Amino acid sequence: MSLTVRVVAPTGRDAEMIVRVLVQHGMAAEPCPDALSLVDAASHEPLGPLLIAEEALTAEVSDRLDKLVRNQPAWSDFPILILTTGGRGTRRSQQIEEQHVKLGSPILLERPIRTETLVSSLRAAVRARARQYQVRDALIARDNALDELLKDRDQLRASEERFRRLIENASVCINISDTDGNISYGNPALLKLIGYTAEEVERGMVRWDELTPAEFAEADRKATRQLVATGSCDPYQKAYRARDGRVIPLLVGMTMLPAGINGEGTNQVAVFLTDLSSQKQAELALIQSEKLAVVGRLAASISHEINNPLEAVTNLLYLIKKTDGLPHEAAANVSLAETELARVSQIATQTLRFHRQSTKPTEISPADLVHSVIQLYQGRLSNSQIKIVNQHPDIRPIRVYEGDIRQVLNNLVGNALDSMRMGGRLILRSRDCTLWRTGERGVRITVADTGCGMSAETRAHIFDAFYTTKGSSGTGLGLWISKGIIDKHHGQLTVRSSDRQPRTGSVFSLFLPREKPAEGAFSSTDLRIEQLSASVT
Repeated sequence: MSLTVRVVAPTGRDAEMIVRVLVQHGMAAEPCPDALSLVDAASHEPLGPLLIAEEALTAEVSDRLDKLVRNQPAWSDFPILILTTGGRGTRRSQQIEEQHVKLGSPILLERPIRTETLVSSLRAAVRARARQYQVRDALIARDNALDELLKDRDQLRASEERFRRLIENASVCINISDTDGNISYGNPALLKLIGYTAEEVERGMVRWDELTPAEFAEADRKATRQLVATGSCDPYQKAYRARDGRVIPLLVGMTMLPAGINGEGTNQVAVFLTDLSSQKQAELALIQSEKLAVVGRLAASISHEINNPLEAVTNLLYLIKKTDGLPHEAAANVSLAETELARVSQIATQTLRFHRQSTKPTEISPADLVHSVIQLYQGRLSNSQIKIVNQHPDIRPIRVYEGDIRQVLNNLVGNALDSMRMGGRLILRSRDCTLWRTGERGVRITVADTGCGMSAETRAHIFDAFYTTKGSSGTGLGLWISKGIIDKHHGQLTVRSSDRQPRTGSVFSLFLPREKPAEGAFSSTDLRIEQLSASVT
């Protein structure tokens, strides 16, 4: 089972630099100078994700990849990520887009690409590939179990207890049913997944056709026809609706059970189901994170473009204000316009500061860091009932990757505002401190809110990748990335929270040491990737 990322980027040292970045982030990766040899190897044994630059997708490579994708087994969805050229349409890029149809559903990563987007995309691809291997192993286990089942019916009866123990402890969901929809048995894994009890199954209260959403009815009918005709069916995807209303995506395989000695069980079917929830969630989060990255780049571009007209309007207002004989009311309106225009200019500047990462850590005061983040939320705060409490004594600056720490604070403040829909207090505090366990000196920045708070279960998972409580509006990547940034700074990010009335709210505590220098944090690595991508373009 290979989870190594193969990188095909023929221009200069692009592949070597990308591999170095991936290895720094804990992933196995290697450059592959010959795309055709790699595709030939993939046709003989499963490989990990492929990251290929569009200039390496020659007609021959695309045809070989097309053949590989079309001929891969049912459990496999070979992860292909393509580094595309952004910013201008070229004849080559148009050819690549026409070839995407052949390659199934590749993930497109537009240059220049941020490190967190590149790393999170490939980590998601590696996780998806690992899940596919688990599905393959489950199908192999299923086939092995069925082979053993069909070898000798008399021996099967003698070893019924051993077989039942195997089914009861299997991680794969299994049920025994008939083609009419009645489920006569479900193993513990299945019952736990859908939320029913063994007694309810035995009483005939659970039917697979009632568990299945209407949109999968035709797929079930097709599989049943194949099952009746051949005794088994090809694996296919469907879903079950659990007792609590959740729709659970599944990979399904079915086989007809042989009749007993007296002819009983002629209509019994063994159904094997593998939960695809994690894989689907990872795919959706990957797509959403890429959309967010594109929006971020667009916002930075817009901020850059509006600076020049903002300066022109500022100069015009200045000239109007200096006009002789200007009425007092008009002069007051011009002053008000200058104030609002300055606020717009500040927001545009802060947006650019978020996007442009520095290559070296810089010294900045915690108060300035917090203030720059709050400026981005002034419009939202002015329309809310949220009171901001700032507590920042005069302490000396700290040396950090400025853009990265802003990103962390922006995430924490945004989450705090989301939790206070009906108003409340947001307390932002910074101070010098010393960790009592280690004696390490540093700065602690606290973001506290009086929002709805979090349960103990939520607190246990908030720093996990793809875990979100915001439904489709969240990716589950914000706090995970924030934790990674703070780890790179040798700091700590902790949380305390309560969802019990009347005192609800959350307190995020960010500790940044003064003595330990920050490693090559997300920002500096991201700049190297952007430079690499620019050279390829």
